[in-house]
Amino acid sequence: MSRRTKRPNVTEEDIMEILESDDSSGSDFEDSDDFEPSDESSSDDDYKSDEEDNNIVIPNTYPDDEPDDEGNNIIIPNPDPNHVVWSLPRRSFTPRFTIPDDRKPEVLVDLEPGCLELQCFQKIFPRSLYIFISQCTNERLQILREKKKKTKDEIRDSDSSEIMLTLGCLLVMSYNKLPNVYDYWSQNPSMGNQAIKLGMARNRFQLLMSKLYFNHPKPPTNAPKTYYTDEMVNCLKYTFLNARGESPFQSLDEYMTKFKGRSSLKQYMPLKPIKRGIKIWERCDSNTGYTYDFNIYSGKNESNDTDNRTLGERVVMKLSETIRDPNVVLAFDRFFTSVRLLTIIDFPALGTCIMNRKNVPKFDGKLKRGEHQFRSCSDGLIAARWQDSKDFVVISNCHTPNVGEITRKQKDGTKLKVSCPNSIIFYNQIMGGVDLSDQKVSVYDCSRKSTKWWKKVFYKLLMSAVVNAWILYNEVNENKTRLLQFLVPLAEQMMATGKANCAVKRRRNSGRPSKIAKTLINVGDHLPVEGMSRRRCARCLMKKKETRTTQMCQMCNLPLCKNCFTLYHTS
Repeated sequence: MSRRTKRPNVTEEDIMEILESDDSSGSDFEDSDDFEPSDESSSDDDYKSDEEDNNIVIPNTYPDDEPDDEGNNIIIPNPDPNHVVWSLPRRSFTPRFTIPDDRKPEVLVDLEPGCLELQCFQKIFPRSLYIFISQCTNERLQILREKKKKTKDEIRDSDSSEIMLTLGCLLVMSYNKLPNVYDYWSQNPSMGNQAIKLGMARNRFQLLMSKLYFNHPKPPTNAPKTYYTDEMVNCLKYTFLNARGESPFQSLDEYMTKFKGRSSLKQYMPLKPIKRGIKIWERCDSNTGYTYDFNIYSGKNESNDTDNRTLGERVVMKLSETIRDPNVVLAFDRFFTSVRLLTIIDFPALGTCIMNRKNVPKFDGKLKRGEHQFRSCSDGLIAARWQDSKDFVVISNCHTPNVGEITRKQKDGTKLKVSCPNSIIFYNQIMGGVDLSDQKVSVYDCSRKSTKWWKKVFYKLLMSAVVNAWILYNEVNENKTRLLQFLVPLAEQMMATGKANCAVKRRRNSGRPSKIAKTLINVGDHLPVEGMSRRRCARCLMKKKETRTTQMCQMCNLPLCKNCFTLYHTS
């Protein structure tokens, strides 16, 4: 414990002597013969010390803007120059940005009212992507031929039309669910899908699905973790962004693609509905769920960012780089929000926050339900705290400390109007864009079992392309078509176009007839004839009886004794 220094005793006589002292002599500096006034104008800022530069200047923090006695600001030492001082908002508070007016995004691709579903989808999933997928798949088929020592006639190459046919079958499977893939080719009329059976052979479909590649099968040295999806992702990001104008209100969030295999990209999030999978960052329209931009999270990597930004800050800055219109408001959750992000971002933004993060304002006391508090800083940010069932804090760079009203349902079922800050009301209105997009994508999921993570990502992006094309289709035709009413014609058009132009055609089996044909409906086809030698009866052989006969069925080409001929064809 440090000792306190003893204060010297000062009498009233000493004070009077100091006050009555003659100070007309001035300072020694003014009386110096060496002093010469400078011709250049000087300001007080030129004589500030380094200590004064690092001080925090607190103007007037009272709401009524009442100045102090001398009208001066209060200066306190600031140990951290990056520290942000929060205070009660003043009447003259001005945010960094203003909220733009709501507007309808325009369709930027060449589509006319009454266009087909396939035409909208090809603006999002272009023909060049089919060609690239077929080329990469053919490289993988060549590796299979070399391994199995097969010829090109035995394992034939694919083309872009056959890839379109394959994806069309995949979309049919998204809204026509069956337990297994081979059930779609079942002869049972209540199970098999006639469109798929007529469009593509089962073995060919399974071969292409197992060898489907979206980049060259042999990656180069030092290839990134996302090598197998990079080309596909770049193509879809370009078409997603350039097919539709920017909406005024957008949200940023993450989405999990389900995957339980082995991969260094796999993430575990126990609080999410999909706990294990590949994480994708998305930027979506808050009203329709249209996906503008996305990035696959590839784990911790070496960043060239000299500001030591957090992961959430890097994700938001990366996704906001592709925004073409400055009049866009971004909303994100507490994982991304920080005071520094809202200070450096070039767009109006707001988000919930974690209270123990750096420079987040501290609020005093506990609030009752419906009460609120505000804090503001000199950077044009405002923090709003509101007590609902939980404590809710939103930081914004585009709001003022105004309050609105919302309706809350009570325990007895009655509805009560409660005051709420406008920033929190606005956040709840525009935050659900990514969740809306994921909800529409998950309704008709086309994902199939696979040990390759990049195939799981492709299935998710394929349905995202379908949802984006569906949104464009509704905006062009100015109607509200259901997603299923758009998906069914799209899948049928893709299958018809691919089947008509693909090189590998569906061939019906010309071998031994099936058991359905082995009946006596056409008696003239199933006639007994005399064979060249005595052979074992086919029906007696199944019952482990040794019966030889020269009699054979002309249609079935099987040896059948006289006792088994009729029973075999009628059983």
